[in-house]
Amino acid sequence: MLVTTNAAPFHTAQSSTDRLLDSAPDFAGDAHGSSVSVRAQGASRREPSTGAEQPPKSSGAPRYQYRRIAASYCGGEDGPVAPGQRRVAETYGGVLARLCADGTGARPPQFRREIDDAGAPVSGWVQVDNGGCPEDPPAEVVVSASDFAELPLEPLPVHVQPARGSAVVGMDLIMYTEPAPQILSTTILGVPVTITATPVRYVWDQGDDQPLLVTTDPGRPYPDQTVARPFRRHGDYDVTLTTTWTGTYQVDAAGPQHPIAGVATTTSRPFHIHVVELHAHLVANP
Repeated sequence: MLVTTNAAPFHTAQSSTDRLLDSAPDFAGDAHGSSVSVRAQGASRREPSTGAEQPPKSSGAPRYQYRRIAASYCGGEDGPVAPGQRRVAETYGGVLARLCADGTGARPPQFRREIDDAGAPVSGWVQVDNGGCPEDPPAEVVVSASDFAELPLEPLPVHVQPARGSAVVGMDLIMYTEPAPQILSTTILGVPVTITATPVRYVWDQGDDQPLLVTTDPGRPYPDQTVARPFRRHGDYDVTLTTTWTGTYQVDAAGPQHPIAGVATTTSRPFHIHVVELHAHLVANP
């Protein structure tokens, strides 16, 4: 087996697992032997206008089990093979450990897998960091499209006019929202990361048989309304808003804003509307 290293000294050891968990305070965890299980509780959120902390959103966020797994090696010819690579012979199932400059062993790479509420795995192990030594360059932090899609973003509020929860067939229902960006802070691989999510697309579903109303306009209240449409039949309907978000992230509160290659979506709670139909009648001597 060929093992990629940083061409540093090696020593052998029996299989071991480092239970160190690189995660933010936004996660709760439980130790189980040689591994740690965590559940995302929601990153801390602050509104750009006030900086006030908002309560985290509880959620169906994925639950992960983390484990540090040392790289194993098998028999082969001793000595260097290529820059950054080495073969080690006659190991009998040991593990390969790199020595750091201070003489201690390097941390093994960390892996995670998704688990269900009972703790059973629902995915395979995926490497999330390289481990290493204190003298190694800092880990490169990248917020992936899947990371962004799993963020606990708060759905935007639904506002309608008339606001009393009733409407009339054939009369416009005015719809709008408050398109404020959301800023979330977390820690990835031990590095503070600030993520800014910005709403860019709005899909209104009036709960009837009309096509979805898709727009990049968040709408405005009366008398400057820009998003409005009437109901065509009387009845009871639930109006919902699905918002698409794009994102950027900044590492360690410094440097540029990096774009995130992907989008996230949120869907608001339904707003119930009772729609009535009015009929005009001519009467004598009203």
